[in-house]
Amino acid sequence: MAAETLQQKIDALKWCHPLELGGIQTRPQWHVRRRFARRLKFLQIPADLTGKSVLDIGAWDGFFSFECERRGAARVLAIDTFAWDRYGKDGFLLAHDTLNSKVEHRRLAAEDIDVATLGTFDVVLCLGVFYHLRSPISVLERVRGVTAGTLILETHALVPAFHERYPLVSFFPGDGLELGVPHEFCSLPTMEALRQILRAAGFNTIDVKHTPSMRWLKKVKAAMTTRPESGRAIVHAS
Repeated sequence: MAAETLQQKIDALKWCHPLELGGIQTRPQWHVRRRFARRLKFLQIPADLTGKSVLDIGAWDGFFSFECERRGAARVLAIDTFAWDRYGKDGFLLAHDTLNSKVEHRRLAAEDIDVATLGTFDVVLCLGVFYHLRSPISVLERVRGVTAGTLILETHALVPAFHERYPLVSFFPGDGLELGVPHEFCSLPTMEALRQILRAAGFNTIDVKHTPSMRWLKKVKAAMTTRPESGRAIVHAS
C-alpha cells in the first residue's frame, strides 16, 4: 500500500493504541507512546514467547496481540466485543493487513470464554478489562479454564482512605454510564480483594508486579473527598 494511501486510512480511524504501520504512527503523540512503553515494562510479558500460545482478551487495536506475535508466539488469538462494538474493528483489521499478521481474531466477549471451544493458552492477557466486568469472579473462572500457564492481569485497583487491606470492591452497574457519569468503572477491587477473587476463581499462585502509584497521596485525597481513588495494578496468576 502506498504511504499516502496508508496515511489516509490511518487518519480516518479513531485509535487507542500507538502502532507503527509502514513507518507511520497511528498515535504519534510522545506521551501516548511513552505510556504504552511503560505498560509493556510493567506488564513483564516474557521477552521470548517462541512456541507459546497467547490469548489477548479485549484486544482493541491489537497492540499487545501483535507485540506477542513479534516476540515469537506460535499462536495468538485476539478477542473483543467491548471496543469492537463501540469503536469498530477497522483499526485492528488495518493493522493486521499492514503487518501481514497471522494473529487470529474472534468477536467474543470475556463472559463467553469457553475452554471447550478455545482450548488452553500458555499466556493469557487480560489488560484493562477486569474493571468493565459486571461479574468478575465468574469471568475469571472461565479465564482460569483456558489458562494453562500464566494470566497477566492489569486493572484499576481501589485505593480507599481506610480499610485498604480489606477485600472491598466498588460497583457501578452498567459501567457507571447509565447515570451519565463519565470516567466510572464497573468493578474496582482493592489489592486484597483482587487476590481473593483470583484465588476464588481457581488461581493458586499470585505474583503482584505493580501496585497503584502515589498510593499515600491518593489515600489522603480519598480522605479529604470521602471518595476512594484508584490506580493501575498488575498481577501474574497461575
